[in-house]
Amino acid sequence: MKLQAESFVELEIPNGRTVRVLTRTHARARRISLTVGIGGPRLSVPTGTHPATMRAFLRENADWLQKKLREMALTGKKLSPPVPGHVETFTFRGVDLPVRWRDGSFPKAEVEKAELVITVNLQHPDAVRNVQRAMRNFLLREVRREVARSVAYLAMRVGRTPTALRFMPMRTLWGSMSIKGRMTMDVALILAPPEALEYVVAHEMCHLWARNHGPRFWARVGEVFPDVEAQRDWLNRHGHKVKHELSRWIGLALD
Repeated sequence: MKLQAESFVELEIPNGRTVRVLTRTHARARRISLTVGIGGPRLSVPTGTHPATMRAFLRENADWLQKKLREMALTGKKLSPPVPGHVETFTFRGVDLPVRWRDGSFPKAEVEKAELVITVNLQHPDAVRNVQRAMRNFLLREVRREVARSVAYLAMRVGRTPTALRFMPMRTLWGSMSIKGRMTMDVALILAPPEALEYVVAHEMCHLWARNHGPRFWARVGEVFPDVEAQRDWLNRHGHKVKHELSRWIGLALD
């Protein structure tokens, strides 16, 4: 998949605000598409699209863009932590699970029969903190397992494997690869669908073959993981929500 240089187009939305929209030209794109994700608004266009056509498309979708930016601003506000014993849902591997509270001395979180079961002493003065600690342990365990599985599955396609794995909440990125081959992954990926997590693993592992984001890198990613566009689109559309939900449930950032 050939990816050309990025640029920006400015658009004035109905409320008078001027928005910078990142534009990317994709050789395989057949139509113009606009998404709004954690990195802001992005416009994907086919090769050869005239700038005037891009601006006209953005003007036609200015109302939609303003609505999505407003939704992101509301979602991005600091969310209150879960209240032990109250009705809650939690997104796990792309599925919204009802939360069932279980009173017990040892804080623990686990999935049972399509429910997230959280055991905690509901009367404890630090019940919220204990829930967040249990969720950190649970999510770290699950994301480690899923990433390790994806790395093993993709290793033969990529031809190389990371030297080490590290997991932590990441404010904007989903993953990174150090020069020495250490791969860092966002814990929030375990909240996303498995296909999105696998795409990020494939993306970072391809950096073992090509360090930058040039055309050769994207061609390699497309060979290793053909469903690139769909998963990038999911992360752009829902990534901000996933990251904020993780923050709500684990409290302080993981080291």
